[in-house]
Amino acid sequence: MDHKTGEQALNETIMEYPWMDFYLVSLDETRALVRGTLDISHGYQLQIEFIGVGYIDCPASWKTDTGKEVFSRPLPEMLPDELRRRLFDNNGGEVFRFAVDGFHGPWFAYIVAREIRFESSLGQAYLPW
Repeated sequence: MDHKTGEQALNETIMEYPWMDFYLVSLDETRALVRGTLDISHGYQLQIEFIGVGYIDCPASWKTDTGKEVFSRPLPEMLPDELRRRLFDNNGGEVFRFAVDGFHGPWFAYIVAREIRFESSLGQAYLPW
């Protein structure tokens, strides 16, 4: 598998699947690793690495309807002031946003990082955890 970059390419890859469950599988001082799968018991199809993480506001796992835009990179000036202040308090980077299908309705998870890269399996094949 080759690493790819770009939020549009990532969103297009995610939308190739009928749905996707995401898991925050690793987090350290500067990196976060999120994996997406159709069935956790068989492995994963997508791995997203966030590099230079400065802020994270997302659950440990979540479900997403892939029939609409799932992943985006909103411009900071388009975010509400309170959210922008929270996301960039003592850090910098790009804002990356996931659409989350919560029990009480849709909302967004945010990760502020310097860059992302991702890799996906061929078709809907599973990669081992």
